[in-house]
Amino acid sequence: MMLKYLRERSEARIATPGRRIYSYVSAAVLMAIGIWVFSTSAPAWIFLAAVVAVAAFDVFLTSKWVREDALRLSRTAGE
Repeated sequence: MMLKYLRERSEARIATPGRRIYSYVSAAVLMAIGIWVFSTSAPAWIFLAAVVAVAAFDVFLTSKWVREDALRLSRTAGE
């Protein structure tokens, strides 16, 4: 069950060009913040806060995308 959900989430993240761009941008932002924090001796909580924020937003968006994709598939299956 959990593996199916994780697979659906990963498929939803790459389903459209806009979603793929979002994935790359969020990864780039995390990398940039991580490099900045570790190279300038900035407080580590900044990086941890960014990771938590990006992860929470990612869970929200991918869950929304999974529901939208499932609804779209169920509507087209009846035609």
